[in-house]
Formats: sequence, C-alpha cells, structure tokens
Amino acid sequence: MFAAALVLALLLRGNAVVAIAVLFLVFVPIEKLFALRPQRVFRRGLLTDLTHLFVNNLLVTAATIVLVVVAALPLLWVRAYDVVSMLPAEVTIPLAVALVFLGSYWGHRLTHQVPFLWRFHAVHHSIEQMDWVASGRLHPFDSAFTQAVTVLPLFVLGYDAGVFAGVTVFVTLLALFQHANVRLRFPVVRWVVNTPEWHHWHHALDEEARDKNFGLPVVDKIFGTAYMPKGQRPVAFGTTTPVPQHDYLNQLRFPFTRAARGQLAEISN
Repeated sequence: MFAAALVLALLLRGNAVVAIAVLFLVFVPIEKLFALRPQRVFRRGLLTDLTHLFVNNLLVTAATIVLVVVAALPLLWVRAYDVVSMLPAEVTIPLAVALVFLGSYWGHRLTHQVPFLWRFHAVHHSIEQMDWVASGRLHPFDSAFTQAVTVLPLFVLGYDAGVFAGVTVFVTLLALFQHANVRLRFPVVRWVVNTPEWHHWHHALDEEARDKNFGLPVVDKIFGTAYMPKGQRPVAFGTTTPVPQHDYLNQLRFPFTRAARGQLAEISN
C-alpha cells in the first residue's frame, strides 16, 4: 500500500522517472519470486516497452483531451447543468467508479470489435512476454481513445480535473499490476479486481479466450465476456496481426501501413 501511495504521489507530481524506478523495485522481486514463466528482467524488447512508458504519456494526454473535447461538443449543454453538484455527496464517488468501469470496458471492447480501432490496439496485443513493463506497450491513439471513452461521461456530468487525474493514475497502476508475470491467483478478489491471472487470458492466443476479459470481472460477467478456467493458464501470448516486435517507431506507424490495412477484416487476435 505504501509503494502504491508513493507511486501515486510521484505520478501526480509528474516524476515519471522516479515513479518507474520505484515500480521496478516493487515488481521485479515479486516477478522473480512468483514468476508465471521464467524470463529475464532485461528481456529483448524491454527498451521498446520502457520507451512507450516514458514517451507516450504526453502524447496520450494531449490526444485524450482533444478526443474528449470533440466528442463532448454536442453535449456541452448537459455539462452546463453541472449535474454532479446536484447529487448527494455519498452518490458522486460510487457513480464515478461505476461510470469509469463501464466506460473502460466498452472503450476496450470497441477496440476489438471495430477494425479501424483494432489496427491501433493490435500494438498492445503484440506482447509475447508478459510483465509489468509490457503494460506500457500501447499506441498513443489506442490509449487516448480508451481513456476518452472512460472519462467522457465524467466530463459531461461536471466532475472536476482532480477526478480525471485520479482515474488516470488508478488505471495506470491497475494496468501495471494485471500484466505482471506472476502465478499468484489471489483467491476471493480475483473475481472482484483485474488480477494478472484474469488479464493474462485476455492476451492469450488460446482460441477459447478470444475477445474475453475486457475490464472488471463483474462487468465482463454482466456482458457475457468473462473467461477464467479453473486450474489452467494460457498457452502463449500475442496476436496474429503482423505488428513489429521490438521497434518503437515502427509500432507507432504500424496502423497506417499496408500490412495493417490488409488486416482490417481481422478483429482481435
């Protein structure tokens, strides 16, 4: 809990380098002690994924703001009513949490179901060695789209910037955790929060796991996309979409390439 609080404070202050150093000290020992699959800390592709973590932050923030503003233009009349200020204080936080989990689920699901969006999301699914750093392998547009869908309802209802910042940091920490290379199963909570066991199935190449586990387990349960077979683990991770594996710049340009356009019919891995 202390480590999470420290990382939260560092991220909110913009100290990304120090925050990632703290995360390194937290996750590396855990992944070594409880590794799901044996792999080197300084694996091939680590530099590419670290580049995503460091560089994409500003790009994603700028793109998210643009997408939210553009999408909200027809709904600014709703924001003018400042709906959230009319609600009882004890309702505002639970409502924000519910909206965040529903928004992130449908934003993520759309990136699998809409071919154009999949071209960007495929960069994330090109991960073949799962660990906490791999969580950062995201095309900026893909990440911005999902974040925009997540926070748009909050913006329209009148939530302030502090809520948006909190959502961003929470989602970031959850993403790091759920991609971690650990075999721990987390009894009880594994159907409540996104654990590595849960999210690893989302990245699995196993056919039966295709298009499953988009968000919070309970939300996937509601919409019929939950998959976590007892006592089993994915055979392998990755995608059949031909995303460059270890080249940051080529991963950024991949959605605009002929290879990506040729994959328009392929939705999901």
